[in-house]
Amino acid sequence: SEPVITLNSADDTGVPGDGLTSRAQPSFTLQDIDADVVRVTVSVEHGGRTETFDVLQGAGGWSFTPTAAWADGSYTLKVTVEDEAGNIRHSAPLDVKVDTQTVIDRIELVNDSGEPADNLTNDVRPEFRVTVPEDVNRVRVSLDGGKTWMDATKASAGVWSYTWSSDVTEGAHVLTVEATD
Repeated sequence: SEPVITLNSADDTGVPGDGLTSRAQPSFTLQDIDADVVRVTVSVEHGGRTETFDVLQGAGGWSFTPTAAWADGSYTLKVTVEDEAGNIRHSAPLDVKVDTQTVIDRIELVNDSGEPADNLTNDVRPEFRVTVPEDVNRVRVSLDGGKTWMDATKASAGVWSYTWSSDVTEGAHVLTVEATD
């Protein structure tokens, strides 16, 4: 039979089945490996380079986990099996994207009422705009060091906003922003 390689569900941190993971050392399950195989390898292509790893069957079946952390980027994996008669079969390629970090490009106080960009406002319900990469799917903000989080609203691709729903006390405050992709 033709071997199959899949990203383990625990490491599939995007939408299930989308091949996106936030894990730098994701694990993969190898399936449909016939009993008469004498050699199993996994080839990993990334950045124009291909590395091939021998795989051994463990107590839980066939699996592959890279020995070192992978850098963010796209990877293509393929399983090759060879049986006792010398027949060789290949799996369909599996494309995986490793994305372990995101950035917050800009945080802006929309109702800044002092000098431009001095982050002073006389509005007791400040409004913030957060600019992030387009693949971010959640932005949260906090004024109390992360004890209480408020979900920002997506205004457009890569732009999120939040207006405090209750009055903020006068004085200096530190805004904490968290973005999840």
